[in-house]
Amino acid sequence: MIKRNRLLFTIIAGKHQITIRQNLFGNPSCADWPQLSALEKTTWLNAYLVPLNLTHVSRTKPKVDTFSQLKSLDLVVVYVESFCVSNHGDTAAAGAIRFLDELTKHESLK
Repeated sequence: MIKRNRLLFTIIAGKHQITIRQNLFGNPSCADWPQLSALEKTTWLNAYLVPLNLTHVSRTKPKVDTFSQLKSLDLVVVYVESFCVSNHGDTAAAGAIRFLDELTKHESLK
């Protein structure tokens, strides 16, 4: 609980600076994605994908919530980076959504 509170404090404390620099809760372009720090990428993906996953889970009622079982978002960061290299004119959100779609279709991405 303390770790989670520290992370939340760090996110809130740094939110203003990160938001100005990278429009954290916006939709970074694939052209801008490589310029984000690892923390900014992970924070953005968490803020973007957690609500999408909750909506998916509440709608489809899967036996297993695969996304919530990920040990970290490192795999998602790599997936979005790869997506952005191949789709330079697209957005990080499109890559994140594709990841979530693939993850819920194929258990092997875990």
